[in-house]
Amino acid sequence: MEKESNGNITENSGKEKAAVRNRSKAYFLIPLAIVAIGVVAAFLIIKTAPQPRKITPQKAVPQVRVEVVRLAKENVTLAAMGTVVPARRLELKARVGGEVVGIHPEFVEGGLIHQGEVILTIDPADYELAVAQKKSRVAEAHYALKLELGHQEVAKREWELLGGGKPASELDLELALRKPHLDKARAEVAAAEAELKQARLDLARTRITAPFNGIVLAKNVEKGTQVGTQEILAELAGTDEYWVQVSLPVDRLGWFNVPRTNGENGASVRIFPDGNQEFHGRVLKLLGDLEEEGRMARVLVTVPDPFGRSSKDKSRRPLLIGQYVRVRIAGKEMENAARIPRSALREGKQVWLVGEDGKLRAREVVVAWREEESLLVREGLNDGDRLVITEMAAPEEGMLVQVVSEPAARISSGQARSGDRYGS
Repeated sequence: MEKESNGNITENSGKEKAAVRNRSKAYFLIPLAIVAIGVVAAFLIIKTAPQPRKITPQKAVPQVRVEVVRLAKENVTLAAMGTVVPARRLELKARVGGEVVGIHPEFVEGGLIHQGEVILTIDPADYELAVAQKKSRVAEAHYALKLELGHQEVAKREWELLGGGKPASELDLELALRKPHLDKARAEVAAAEAELKQARLDLARTRITAPFNGIVLAKNVEKGTQVGTQEILAELAGTDEYWVQVSLPVDRLGWFNVPRTNGENGASVRIFPDGNQEFHGRVLKLLGDLEEEGRMARVLVTVPDPFGRSSKDKSRRPLLIGQYVRVRIAGKEMENAARIPRSALREGKQVWLVGEDGKLRAREVVVAWREEESLLVREGLNDGDRLVITEMAAPEEGMLVQVVSEPAARISSGQARSGDRYGS
């Protein structure tokens, strides 16, 4: 009985182990079956999906903008910087001494004074007394002269009566007729009148007037100040005209007109101090030396009415002495030149043109003058050429392009280009 029970137990345990092995195989085969089904499904989807059609891409034609070239007379414009300096500047000095008893209301730094107006008055009392004394001295001299003229008549008659036609030396005759006395009387009259004139000049010099329309740059005295002869009272600068001292490379001097004589007109100049303000002037003269720093030539430009007194615009600001300004000098004309935008030039000497067949053509040009926004080309372009003004990434000779806009030919006489040449 005991053996039978042991045999049953062994048989049961063998069956359980076989069942466990069967379940392990099932767990392993299920994932493999799922993966296999997925692979087959994916393969079937790819095989049965619609296939795209192959289309050969068309090569894109670049679009460019062009400008028609026109050869004409072109004016060169020189851009430079300059400094405003006074055309007239002086130190006002006293020619007589005394106490300052009166000053002009505008006698302050920055005050504007018109020509002929009295700036300062020195106490005239002492000088008025001096004039009265000199007048008395003149009267006495004239009185003495008249007495001597009377003595001359008496002496002449006495000589005629006493001399009786006797011969006499020239010296005796002069003494007898009192000629030295007469010369002395006349000299005293002249000296007295000269002293009176000097006294009147000194009196007039107590009233110090403005020699020209000017602005007060500095003042050194106040009312009540005691001043002496040749003492500096103030510093004035004329306001009818300012100069702009412009620095330019020496090789630019031949491009515009510089007067050789005072009566000759120089090149016209436009001056831009700031913003949209603008003044007009002319080249006045070329200074005779170069700047120590930079070795630049210096040109003086005259600017009339720098305070805008003749302007109807009351908000107009004047030029200021020492102000740094931009200038545009009108240069000489260039025959058969083409004005092109600076952006049209490639690699310093090459431009691109569009031919009648719509293809690019490279051409080398000679640039004669460079301005802020444009160039003047002397050689390399023909009238009617279509110049490419669009930036292109990689242009090639013979590349087909499409012209998207073709503006009318530029006006080469300068009527519509003032902004390009004189841009602020």
